[in-house]
Amino acid sequence: MTKTPLHHLIFGFIFFLLVALDIYLGSTSHSFFRIVSKPFILISLIVYFFLNRKGMQKRSSQFTLMALVFSLVGDVFLLFDSVSELYFILGLSSFLLAHIFYAFCFYTQRSSKNGLDLWITTLLFTGYGFALYSILYSYLGNIKIPVSIYILAILIMILMAYKRKGNVSGNSFILVFFGALSFIISDSFLAINKFITPLPYSNLMVMGTYAIAQYLIIRGLIRDTHGDTH
Repeated sequence: MTKTPLHHLIFGFIFFLLVALDIYLGSTSHSFFRIVSKPFILISLIVYFFLNRKGMQKRSSQFTLMALVFSLVGDVFLLFDSVSELYFILGLSSFLLAHIFYAFCFYTQRSSKNGLDLWITTLLFTGYGFALYSILYSYLGNIKIPVSIYILAILIMILMAYKRKGNVSGNSFILVFFGALSFIISDSFLAINKFITPLPYSNLMVMGTYAIAQYLIIRGLIRDTHGDTH
């Protein structure tokens, strides 16, 4: 098994240090400074991906950059969701586009095989999406349709991540798939906290799983471009 180059380890340390700082600021009276700390998380990931995308297909690289940019825009809008519901809708729309671009990226790396495991995975996540929407439904007011479209998009994204199995390296598949899974967990925490009931340590739960999701996806995509076959 190949060793992880030092610069990847250094970035991982810096990245999660930024995440920890943002989570800390969000749980204290200094939350105003998240206007800087939260966007900087994605900015650092965009720079990291841009510098390490060599060897990646042009379309896949472009789709990934678009997903990261819309994630950054979504992060900024969601900083102000308590001011107006409009900011939440704009944030939701931005992340919807981010999931679509990630799905396009994963689709370009898809395997042609459609085994039983894919159908089981599809049924499991479809069931989860339906259950989550059913739980949220009565709390959504006039945004039922946007939320249903969003859930559909993230389900397609994770299924496209699973479709990479067999066509990319094992480590790349695992990192990207668990990154996509962490995205679903993060969005579920966010939805429950916003619409149903406040969660204890909600900032830690939402931002922690969100940061892990973005980091794993990007590390997985980069790992495959660097020829890791283990």
